[in-house]
Amino acid sequence: MTLLTAGTLRETSQIAAQSPSLDVIGLDLELADMEGMTGFESMRAQVPSQIPIALIGPARPADEIRDMLQRGVAGYLPYSLATASMLAAWRVLAAGETYVPVEMLSAPEPAKNRIGGYLTGRERDVLNGLLAGQSNKEIAREHGLSEVTIKHHLKSLRSKLGARNRTHAVCRAVELGIAEDEYAMV
Repeated sequence: MTLLTAGTLRETSQIAAQSPSLDVIGLDLELADMEGMTGFESMRAQVPSQIPIALIGPARPADEIRDMLQRGVAGYLPYSLATASMLAAWRVLAAGETYVPVEMLSAPEPAKNRIGGYLTGRERDVLNGLLAGQSNKEIAREHGLSEVTIKHHLKSLRSKLGARNRTHAVCRAVELGIAEDEYAMV
């Protein structure tokens, strides 16, 4: 498998024009010039229809994913996808199949509403500290608490997010959309 990377939609378009034998194209929704589905539609108009185009980004509600699929997106790959799963997804897409993690399509409501509403104020403070790259000691100092108390809140936060460690907690918060929540911003 050969992977070509680009930092903008424009660069991706240039690569696609120079490489007509691409098996699949992945577009990150966070590219500066992507502009959501407009960027996808622009790319779709530039490349042959047999080349599948998948979107990559944070977890999205099932209704948004279904809308993307109806508009011609070949698949959706969340940032949280494990490396082995990501490679398998690219192979599925290159074979002409659709790929979306099953849990994304079966979620009854956005995870933001389920998880974000259940975080306590202190858990949000800890999450803000994690998002800012602070250590437990720095978070404790900022809020006038002990490190032991911060560890307690971090453990509770990790449990609610289903995270294995503090780095995974940050990834899960971004994936679930609560890192952008007004209460979870740095």
